[in-house]
Amino acid sequence: MNYKLKLLILSVISKICAVKFSVVSFEGSCQLDIGGTIYKMNPDSEVPNLYKTDISVQTGTKYNYICGGKKDVDRIISGENTYNELFGRSLTIYDMPEFDYPASKPWTRSLGRTELFDPNYVPIVIIDVDKSFFENAGGIYKFNKVNFILKENVFTFDNVKVETKNTDEDKFQMRIKIQDDDGIYHRNILKFRSSAYDPAFIRQIIYGDIAHAIGNPAHESVAVRVYHKDGTPIGLYVLQEDVTTESFIRTAFYGNPDGTIKEYVKSPIYDGATGGDFNVNDTHHLGAFISDTENDMKNDLLEMTRQVYLTDPSDPNSVKYLDENWLDLDTFYKALALEYLGGHWDSFWFLTSNFVVYHPAEEVEGEKYNYSKYKYYFIDQDFDQTFSIGMKQSLSGMEKKPYTEYVNRSINYWQNTINSDEISSKTGQNLDPGTRVIINKFLGCDGQPTCESKKAFEEHLKSIVKYIFNPIEMGRKVNGYKERLDEEIKWDTSIERLYHAEDPHMSIYYNNYDMFIRALDVGVSSSHGIMNWVSDMAENVCNQFGIQYDEDEESNSNNNDQIYSDGNTSIKNDSPRTSNADEENENGSSTYKINIFVVTLMAILCTIFLN
Repeated sequence: MNYKLKLLILSVISKICAVKFSVVSFEGSCQLDIGGTIYKMNPDSEVPNLYKTDISVQTGTKYNYICGGKKDVDRIISGENTYNELFGRSLTIYDMPEFDYPASKPWTRSLGRTELFDPNYVPIVIIDVDKSFFENAGGIYKFNKVNFILKENVFTFDNVKVETKNTDEDKFQMRIKIQDDDGIYHRNILKFRSSAYDPAFIRQIIYGDIAHAIGNPAHESVAVRVYHKDGTPIGLYVLQEDVTTESFIRTAFYGNPDGTIKEYVKSPIYDGATGGDFNVNDTHHLGAFISDTENDMKNDLLEMTRQVYLTDPSDPNSVKYLDENWLDLDTFYKALALEYLGGHWDSFWFLTSNFVVYHPAEEVEGEKYNYSKYKYYFIDQDFDQTFSIGMKQSLSGMEKKPYTEYVNRSINYWQNTINSDEISSKTGQNLDPGTRVIINKFLGCDGQPTCESKKAFEEHLKSIVKYIFNPIEMGRKVNGYKERLDEEIKWDTSIERLYHAEDPHMSIYYNNYDMFIRALDVGVSSSHGIMNWVSDMAENVCNQFGIQYDEDEESNSNNNDQIYSDGNTSIKNDSPRTSNADEENENGSSTYKINIFVVTLMAILCTIFLN
């Protein structure tokens, strides 16, 4: 046979050969049904709920799974891999819209999302533990086994340490530590956050998406389904990194493009609790900067705050020296801009809380006690209290006030007007120190009318609104999550929780699908939904600076060009979204007959080629 003809036949055959089918089921053993022909599927050796098989089949062919005698939804082959599907869940892969931010360089030191935090897929987590753990919100400190089923790969871990938190909510928070430091793509400490107070569920995810897009280090997040090993549904969670741990530091600061980790020496990680300000005259000796290192005297951290104190915001060279040698101001400015835009009230700016400060050990010059460079980075965390959720009455209307409303304010303003409720149960004193050294110096110019640092902050503020934080771009992203999580929210709001908080008023705010849909646009459990907060804040910033965000036709047309994927079927947004079970090929049975003919022909060609 002619060599070129063989290659042609081989390329055609490859279109129909060796499709990898994979499905997770709690219904029992599974089979694959393709056009009435039933194929056996084999359970995975590590995850018995995962069934697989490889079958030669043509692209465009309909198929479904039969598990425990029950028929699954109809699906359509669109490639050589179905990825890890879930019995009963029609949407497997979704092409999530991404933000584009040309105004700043990306944060290139991170390992990146990896498959674990792929926004196009909702992972499945199966936990082997006595069910009393989920009924009593804790009491057990290790999971026997945890299976992470990602889009293509599966990770299994034994004897996984677990802690619980927020047990005043029906869907309480969990934090696990995988004993193997390599964990899942070098991440071994992960939080399962419930988003119980967010009826839209996605606030903390989308806030993190913005932080990454503008080039800041931030924790990765993704929605995951959690099941008990017997198939009992536990709930939909936000799987998230813990910024206060080495697990985060090594992947955010020392990642290589090939997925490996650079050699590094760990420095102390400072978790900023309420009261943490960059104040060299802190009477509590930086006590709110909680170190993960024993007997840490914080001498170098204190020196950094001294350098902040010495910096003259009106002198560009002075600011540049601090930025290059002691504290990265560019990422700090962007973090502050996003705190204001997103209404992140439980944050550094508005509560001196929920942040991390870290010094990469290699960014140093000089000798101990005489450094000329010892650079730190500011990292925000915990983005659930945003877009008006949980916002205090004292901050009401932030979305319509200029950022300068919160600059150069007195100790009395922060302690008695904004955070009068932040009282320590131990000392009876207000936890807010009342100082905002960074804010007043670099945004408030130490009381002067203007300075270069203020201008730099404002440029970031304007750019974020122009390219991301506006109804056009945020609308694309929010609508993307609406489609991506539609089935997941319906599932989560339909299941019976195993645990019930003692106070039914604190159990959960988001508890039905309708709340999810409405909360994306308008306030349900707070003054605003995501989109009307974005609209108000974007208008506010545009009015402050006399700017406009991009509303050209191209942006609007992109809004109507989102891709949905049912099973493995791609559907354009301008068509009604239906389940595969309701879809009918417009050519009817004739297409089915043609497919049979093509498969038969390909089988003959395979035989000729192999002989």
